Amino acid sequence: MTDTTLANGPQLSKHRIEALVDGIFAVAMTLLVIELKLPEHVQATSSAELLHVLGELAPTFGSWLISFLVLAIFWVGNHRLYSYVRHLDGPLTWYTILMLAGASLLPFASAVNGRFLSQLAQAVYAIVMTVMAIGSLLVAARIYRRPELCSHPMDKATYVGVCIRQGILIAVAGLTVVLAGQAPGIANTAFLLLFLVRPLSNVLTRRLH
Repeated sequence: MTDTTLANGPQLSKHRIEALVDGIFAVAMTLLVIELKLPEHVQATSSAELLHVLGELAPTFGSWLISFLVLAIFWVGNHRLYSYVRHLDGPLTWYTILMLAGASLLPFASAVNGRFLSQLAQAVYAIVMTVMAIGSLLVAARIYRRPELCSHPMDKATYVGVCIRQGILIAVAGLTVVLAGQAPGIANTAFLLLFLVRPLSNVLTRRLH
């Protein structure tokens, strides 16, 4: 095997895709804040009026906060996954791009979710997050099953931990759609369950070790 060719195709530098990941996540995280703006036609002449205006932005702020945290979680997760990678092949590249497609759509989905308190808006939000989770799952599976792409192989416990975390995210996203059918205004609170993802996956992966 040469430095430029794998047994089944050319090697691809991981640094280029990492730069693309950093760029898309940086832009997406910045675009999220665009929706957090005061209405131009509103003139708040007192603290009470300003507080009322800010209160009307609460759904948008909640959507921003969740979206920002989700993007941060995915960026950190992708960084950890790529710590195993030495070089890429075609499938790993495209699986990463699938995850990035979801990341690039999240500002749009967040805006829809913040402006329209409906089950359909929540479904749009959940679908985009699911696309990101599926892309991340495929990336992890490719790294785990193709150790020749890695500088050091991914162990089974780490792979199972990724599957658990992404599976929980998909389940929580689906739960918010169900909740939105009954109480659209509080459906996003289900995403607080994501704070339990890392501790739970750590417990399960320690048992596998």
